[in-house]
Amino acid sequence: MPVPLNRHRAAAWALGVAGLAAPLCAWPAGGAIVDADAAQSADEALLLFDIPAQPLEAALDQFAVVTGRSALFSSAMVADRTSAPVRGRYTPERALRHMLAGTGLAAQQAVAGRVAAFVIRQADPADEGSNAAGRNPVAQARLAAYDELLQDRVWVALCARPLTAAPNYQSVLRFEVTQSGRLGDPRLVGSTGDPRRDAALLDALGSVRIGQPPPAELVQPVTLLILPGRADRAHCPGARG
Repeated sequence: MPVPLNRHRAAAWALGVAGLAAPLCAWPAGGAIVDADAAQSADEALLLFDIPAQPLEAALDQFAVVTGRSALFSSAMVADRTSAPVRGRYTPERALRHMLAGTGLAAQQAVAGRVAAFVIRQADPADEGSNAAGRNPVAQARLAAYDELLQDRVWVALCARPLTAAPNYQSVLRFEVTQSGRLGDPRLVGSTGDPRRDAALLDALGSVRIGQPPPAELVQPVTLLILPGRADRAHCPGARG
């Protein structure tokens, strides 16, 4: 069953997250998703934080107010978790990393045009090594090339189905990229609100054939986030919202 997602927002915009690759790879409906710490160089603005330790969901609310950036997560994921205190001047990415310390969770930044948000997920034991690889130019190039290929294959699958081609829905999905280049174990984290479209999304992902195994640096599972109204009509000519 799809897990309801919380949408924390300090500005009045609909859920807006999408995916690409730094160590995490995913398909963007007009955007990219990168590890929060790796994205720090893109936004060095320091903000003043004074957020005490408290239930994590409440802390994420305060984080959204201070930064103007949303955090996307399931209620079950953050339940019974306590944030670490964050006091001082930090970039949003660094502050969130401090807040999640000891929770077993990690953050990734999702960017769609001028809209930025954070996706909260379970931390992976391989994250440290993968983050280091993500800062390696050769590894970055390898991941970027694979991401481009993955995006192309997923666009083809989504555009082939009327219910998934129209850019009028939002959803969060996860899957594994197998060594045979298929998308294994696709699952919904957030429903589109339409059971038929949910089924079409899973069917589309199950049909994808990338043709190459994933690079060793790829952190799995892959998270795919679809932002309503931002699908590139050049990818799906004739798609209507």
